[in-house]
Amino acid sequence: MKNKGFTLVELLGVIVILGILAMITVPIIQKTIVDNTNKVYEQQIDSFEKAAKNYVGEDIFNMTKCQTNTCTVTLKELQEKGLLPSGEIKNPKTDESFKMDNVVEITYDGTRFSYNYDTTQDE
Repeated sequence: MKNKGFTLVELLGVIVILGILAMITVPIIQKTIVDNTNKVYEQQIDSFEKAAKNYVGEDIFNMTKCQTNTCTVTLKELQEKGLLPSGEIKNPKTDESFKMDNVVEITYDGTRFSYNYDTTQDE
């Protein structure tokens, strides 16, 4: 009678190969997840700054007061104007909601506006 099964050496070989594959793929997958989370976070920040740009565009004549100093607009104000989606806005890095009193700084240098969301507000 012939035994039809795998030997211990064959099973150990398969386990070793699976272990090596896991050691290679797990760090790559983790790095991809972190990279994509950072990209989504940057896109979220860009959307805040673009909303501030639209905010300025709606009331450009009153915004020239930013020429002498930096003006700010909160995320809540941007939501109330309909420039950001209503409800909570999740931070993809922490999976917590952005604070609605976080601000986008608006500066006018006499020729153009610049927009900056300070990411230290999220820490």
